[in-house]
Amino acid sequence: QVLDNGIDRIILFGPPGTGKTYCGLTHGDVEAGAFRLVCTEDMTNADVTGSFMLEKGDFKWVAGSALKAWDGNGTAGGRLVVDEIDKAGGDVFATLLAMLDTPDSASWENPQSGRVHKPKPGFTAVMTTNVEEMRELPPALADRFPVRIRIDQPHPDALETISRDLRPVAVKMADAGDRRISLRMFMAFDSLRKGLGQERAAEIVFGNRAESIMDALAVDSVD
Repeated sequence: QVLDNGIDRIILFGPPGTGKTYCGLTHGDVEAGAFRLVCTEDMTNADVTGSFMLEKGDFKWVAGSALKAWDGNGTAGGRLVVDEIDKAGGDVFATLLAMLDTPDSASWENPQSGRVHKPKPGFTAVMTTNVEEMRELPPALADRFPVRIRIDQPHPDALETISRDLRPVAVKMADAGDRRISLRMFMAFDSLRKGLGQERAAEIVFGNRAESIMDALAVDSVD
């Protein structure tokens, strides 16, 4: 709803495994394309803007995710989803800040063609982070994203991928602080128990917490 009402920069934050990336890639108008960047300390500007790639004996410019999102479908800008931007190195972080500037200020010159790119109308950006305190984000980044939404439960579509009896416990454990268990772990448990049985699957996936998870499932089944 926020993206459909004129807000083009949003931070989605909260515990891992709650569907922040999925939400960013699918919600709102993404007809012009949605492009994802997963930030790490090792990523380079080539991942953001692009680089020359050897193709059939010749070097060809291949656009990075941010530039693809800027260009969208050629008429309208697409969606750029940046996962864990707080983990990006200094050079990449600076490039991302420039790419995420206001449409009037953002521009980038292609080193091959000299063409100056600007984001097409309708370009939107969603940043996801597991950082809970927004005060920990660099001010320059926080200023570019005026709307922050905490996601503390798995996305309903993601919950549909696990068996019904697991869903209540998965929701409870998604935002249980130090005790949290990600939805991915419940997915693994759901798959393994079909062949190994519930107790053995719980031991493999949940380790020393297997008994407490089994107890929680039993309580919910009674309720």
